[in-house]
Amino acid sequence: MLDTLDTLESNSKLLENTVKSKPIWDIFPHLKCPLIGMCLSVNEQKRILKKAGLPLKKKTPYYIHNLIMTYVDKKNSVSVKTDQYLRHKYRKSISKFADIKEKQLKKEWEAKLSSGKVEEILYAIALRSDISDEFIMYVYGEVHMMCHANVDDVMKSRRSLELELHVNQKLAGLLNREKARIKQLKQKNERLSNELKEAKFSIKTAKKQQNNKPVAINNDLKLLNAENRELKDKVSELETQSLYISEEVNLLERQKRRTQIKMFELQSINNQLTDEINIFISQNSTFSNFKEKCNGVCNGKCSEKCQTCTEFQTCSKRILLVGGITKMKQFYRSLVESNGYELDYHDGYMKNGHKNLESRVLKSDLIICPVNCNSHGACNRIKKLCKKHNKSIKILPNSSLSSVSSALVETFPRLN
Repeated sequence: MLDTLDTLESNSKLLENTVKSKPIWDIFPHLKCPLIGMCLSVNEQKRILKKAGLPLKKKTPYYIHNLIMTYVDKKNSVSVKTDQYLRHKYRKSISKFADIKEKQLKKEWEAKLSSGKVEEILYAIALRSDISDEFIMYVYGEVHMMCHANVDDVMKSRRSLELELHVNQKLAGLLNREKARIKQLKQKNERLSNELKEAKFSIKTAKKQQNNKPVAINNDLKLLNAENRELKDKVSELETQSLYISEEVNLLERQKRRTQIKMFELQSINNQLTDEINIFISQNSTFSNFKEKCNGVCNGKCSEKCQTCTEFQTCSKRILLVGGITKMKQFYRSLVESNGYELDYHDGYMKNGHKNLESRVLKSDLIICPVNCNSHGACNRIKKLCKKHNKSIKILPNSSLSSVSSALVETFPRLN
C-alpha cells in the first residue's frame, strides 16, 4: 500500500471536501507523538521517509520515529505524505466518527479504550476541528497514562523472557542429546543394513547349494528368512524413530527461533525505555552543586549556622521508599539523589521483621509508599509507624518515577 503513496493525494483531497478536518501539522501538538507511534508501524514510517528522499540505512526505530516527528509540525513533503497516508488508511473511521456529537464520541472513545483498540478513533478525534480543548486534553491524558502503564508490562515481559531463556537452554541441551542419539541410530541402521546384505548373500548362496543338501538348506533358508524378517522389522522401527526424532528437532528449532525473535524485540524495547527513563530523570533534576551554594559551611550536614542557606530545606533529607519495582531501584536512587536527597530503599517484604522497618522510619524525613507494587502488611505497618513517630508519609497510587518526583516536590518545595 505504501508503494502507491503518490496516488493518495487525490483521495485525500476528496476526503477533506466531505469531512471538515485538520491536516496533521495543525492537530493538537501533544497528540502527534502518540498518534504517529500508534497509527503507523516502524516500517510504514520508514517507507514514508524513503518516499520523501531521506536516507535511513541502518537506522534504529527510535531514530526513524524522531525524524518523522521533526517534520510533522509544519507543512512539507514528509508531513503531506504522512497526512495523505493516514487519511487513506483510516478513511472509513474518519467518515464513521465525523458527525458524532462530542458526548457520544466520548462514549465511543471509552468503549474503544476498554478494548485496547484506540488507533482509529484517536486519529478521527485528532482531525476533528470542532472538538473542545477539554475533551482533547482528556484523550491526551488517557493516552499518556497508557504509556506509563507499559513500563510495568515491559518489566513483566523481561521476567518472562528470562524464564523462556532458561527453558530455551534446557531445550538446546535436549536438542544436542537428541542429535547425538540420531547419530548413534544412523550408525546402528548402517550396521543393520550391512547385516541385511550379508543375510541376503547367505540366502542366495544357500539357494545355490539347495540341490545338494535340500533338507539342510531348507532349514537354513527358513532360519535366514526369519532373521531377515526380524531385521526388516528392526529397520522399519528405526526408520519410524528417526522420522519422529527429526520432527522433534524441527519443532525445537522453530521454538528456538521464536524465542530469539522475542528476545531481540524485548531487548530493543528495554534499550528504548532505558533511554526514555534517563531523559526523564535528567529533565526532572533540579539539584545542582549543593556544596557551592552552602559555601562550604555545612559540608553536607545542616546546622544552625546554615539556616539562611537557600538549600536548607533539602540538606541531608533522607527519603525512605517502601515497595515499588525492585529492578527500578537504581532509577529511584538516581532521581532522589539528583534532587539532593538520600535514598533508603525497602522492597516491601516483611521477611526482615518489623524492627528493621521501624529503625529505617526513625532515620527518615519522608516515607514514600506506592500501593500498586507493595505488600498489604508493609502498607499497614508503615502507616502505623509514621503515625507513632510523627513522620511525614506519601501514599502513592503507583510506583512510577513521575509519582515519586511529584511527592518530593510537594513535600520539599524549592526555595528561589
